[in-house]
Amino acid sequence: MVLMIYLEEIEKKALEDNVPIMQKEGLEFLINTINEHQGKHVLEIGSAVGYSAAMIALNTKAKVETIEIDQERYDEACANISALDLKDRVVIHHHDALDFPLEELEMGDFDCLFIDAAKAQYQKFFEKYMAVVAPGGICVVDNLDFHGMVFAIDEIKNRNTRQLVKKIKRFKDWILNHEQYDVEYHHIGDGICVIRRK
Repeated sequence: MVLMIYLEEIEKKALEDNVPIMQKEGLEFLINTINEHQGKHVLEIGSAVGYSAAMIALNTKAKVETIEIDQERYDEACANISALDLKDRVVIHHHDALDFPLEELEMGDFDCLFIDAAKAQYQKFFEKYMAVVAPGGICVVDNLDFHGMVFAIDEIKNRNTRQLVKKIKRFKDWILNHEQYDVEYHHIGDGICVIRRK
């Protein structure tokens, strides 16, 4: 009960502080996917405040290794993981995932790669970190609909937002048509796909 209250507080504070955390529906889907896949090691790109890493650790048998670029969010994630007594299940790195040395990852081959970080860099994250996903492993990518904006790019007034959404759509089109991967796309949460090597 205390655990649930603490998790609800993390979620509430993140929403108040405009920290992007995964929608409940999407998080439930991610947890179910990891459990169906019997994942033991999950690599998350984009820790934010540690909410999704904690939820994965508490609801699956997997250990989580996660990377966060922002100092404040990293500090908050460390505090949350510690308060939830999950330090033996969750490893957090404070680093830019784009130049994080792969040899510094502690868990080796991963059953699941979860990408939920800077959306403009999805393809770079994917191409870099699929190298540490074990044969038969999966990659889950969130926010591919970006609040439905991907379907109405011409209607977006803000130039920066429009550029970002174009990059998300470019990644989405690229991965859906990639000959080396099978992709399942789900209209769940903010748009999720599950990617497997063919």
